[in-house]
Amino acid sequence: MSSDRVTIRQIAEMSEVSVSTVSNVLNGRTLRMSAETLERVRGVISTLRYRPSSIARGLVTGRTATIGLVVAEIETALFFSAVGALETAARDAGYNLIVCHARGSRDEAEVVTVLRTKGVDGIIFIANSEAVDNTHLSDLPAAGILAVVINRRRPGPEFGRVSWDDRAGVSGAVEHLHDLGHRRIAFLRGPRSRDSTRERAAGYRRGLKKAGLPYQEDYVRHADYTADPLTWERAAGELLDLDPAPTAVIASDDSVAAVVIRTAQRRGLSVPRDLAVVGIDDQMFAALLNPPLTTIRLPVKEAAERALKMLVDTIAGQSMRAVRLDTELVVRDSSSPEPPHHRQSAGCLPSGKVAGPSSPGRKET
Repeated sequence: MSSDRVTIRQIAEMSEVSVSTVSNVLNGRTLRMSAETLERVRGVISTLRYRPSSIARGLVTGRTATIGLVVAEIETALFFSAVGALETAARDAGYNLIVCHARGSRDEAEVVTVLRTKGVDGIIFIANSEAVDNTHLSDLPAAGILAVVINRRRPGPEFGRVSWDDRAGVSGAVEHLHDLGHRRIAFLRGPRSRDSTRERAAGYRRGLKKAGLPYQEDYVRHADYTADPLTWERAAGELLDLDPAPTAVIASDDSVAAVVIRTAQRRGLSVPRDLAVVGIDDQMFAALLNPPLTTIRLPVKEAAERALKMLVDTIAGQSMRAVRLDTELVVRDSSSPEPPHHRQSAGCLPSGKVAGPSSPGRKET
């Protein structure tokens, strides 16, 4: 049966439900519907390959079944990877997606104006945690446009928010390195203007405190992954020139971690025998480095999917929420126990003590 001849009444008859029930399924009004009924109706819709007319539905509901996606750094592989996941989730939920790129508040204000003229039902913002002016978003709720922000401060209680726990992620990485026997753990900070950098720095301090290790300013350097890679190499070199030098480095992202590995190897050091390295992001190339990179995986794709679900649920009548997702430490070959000669010089690890496995919940690949 072709989709242009299928009617809601036919779906209702095959599902053994009322026409209004089918209409509720098609328009996302399913909060009070049993799981069995919802599954049966969706199964018939799928079997008949029914596709509702967006124009007709818009006339009835006042909505366009269209969602705008505004990405702050679409050229960043980590953020771009979320676009495909979100587009698939939107399509499965019966929505079209308009993808826009906006760098900074001025660009974003212009993009939001365009999306409003398109009559979008909602907007999802994927941000880089920079502190930005939200004035241009203040009247979205009054205009009936729902919005969810990802990795960004919540503009107001009417907005949904999805974030991830940067602080716990870096704290867990410090714990991992400490468990392996490392006592001199350095940290390369990211861009100073981003909330994520402050959260990760706080996580570094918390991890050291939990491990009973002192915070040493010399072991912290600025390595802004938005800047010239030469600055990352200089920062890595400064750490390796210290006496005593760190035996482990947590880098501000995977690209910086790759430069740390290269810098160490050019100095004749072995990673991980002489220096353990941990990155942040888990970008596609991380597993292809030599050695494969241990890194803190940020749940960007999951965040995009959760934001879409939050938006669709709100259209169906639920309230906006704030959700924080866990990060995950992916353990690969770039981190290993501190070499014996380093342990002896540090005088911190009792003789004969063997570092145990990583804590539960961490993934090893």
